[in-house]
Amino acid sequence: MNDMKKFCNSINSCFANGNSPMVKRNMGEIVSLLRIKSQLTQEELAKRANVSTQTIKRLEGGKEKVSDITCREIIEALGVNISRLTKILDE
Repeated sequence: MNDMKKFCNSINSCFANGNSPMVKRNMGEIVSLLRIKSQLTQEELAKRANVSTQTIKRLEGGKEKVSDITCREIIEALGVNISRLTKILDE
């Protein structure tokens, strides 16, 4: 759970800090890339993550920050290994 909190905090900080060292990606871009790689539509991801399609659309459009809980739901719905992703993003 610490990795998830660290991951979500790092991603959400991208919205506040335009000079983020985090590979110049925000949460929406990361979710979009992972969703496309998983061959899921926004609607399918929303259903798997138990969030609205509007949440996914706003997130991918860079218009919404997400709570730790929502972040976890989306990342788990994408089948991502949080520990591994956190290490990659920290490099």
